[in-house]
Amino acid sequence: MKLADNEKQALEALRKVLFDRYPVIDFRLFGSKARDEDRHDSDLDVMIEIPKYDQAMVAEIDDIIFQLNIEHDVFISALYFGKDELEEGPLSEAPIYKIIQREGIPL
Repeated sequence: MKLADNEKQALEALRKVLFDRYPVIDFRLFGSKARDEDRHDSDLDVMIEIPKYDQAMVAEIDDIIFQLNIEHDVFISALYFGKDELEEGPLSEAPIYKIIQREGIPL
């Protein structure tokens, strides 16, 4: 995984905020950046797992990501999973979740 300095700084800032303010269970980078198949215009795909999918929490985190994108000149794109949905619903079998679990890099 080769990240530019601004990308590293943005992900570190996001990680700090997430784990300081929210009950985050898992935070991973996935996609082209994680596979070292990125191009200069590739985004930073991240997966954020929280205990229960909460629209208000997700909206707050999205606002934080928006600010970090501007501050660090990056494009972080977040995908959210609620642990409750993974344990009690079909999401644990979702292809994207399986790929993230297999290829994602914990941050």
